[in-house]
Amino acid sequence: RHTNSPYLVGPHGYYLRDRATRKPLVWDEAAGRAATHDAPGIREALSASVQVDAVEIGADDELLADGMLAGQTAFDKLVAHMAPYSPEWAAGICDVPAQAMRKIANEYLDHACVGQTIEINGKTMPYRPVAVTLGKTVNNGWGGYECCWA
Repeated sequence: RHTNSPYLVGPHGYYLRDRATRKPLVWDEAAGRAATHDAPGIREALSASVQVDAVEIGADDELLADGMLAGQTAFDKLVAHMAPYSPEWAAGICDVPAQAMRKIANEYLDHACVGQTIEINGKTMPYRPVAVTLGKTVNNGWGGYECCWA
């Protein structure tokens, strides 16, 4: 409910949308069909490649596609896009060994506190996922992209 990762992406790279409401669609695992992202009681699939009756609307509200369209979750698109950028790939262009990258990644996961809360000044708040905040540091220089992703 707090991510667009389950949204279905159409053949032109935009969200597939409900014809009537124009709301983004997700694949409801419980019902085995597409549903709007905010439909009550759905169980969004994080990973799915499906055919759905939908519309695909471009950046300027242009109708790009209409009918039975191939959809894939945004999460699956991200995974496919990032697949070539393995720790081995990064180790080949920087001075950080793949083993060290995996160790640090696992430390992030171990401390993510997914689903946990904390009380601050009498208010219960969710922990947020672990993140790296980029600023005016190494990421602004030549080769900064590789440094940050390592």
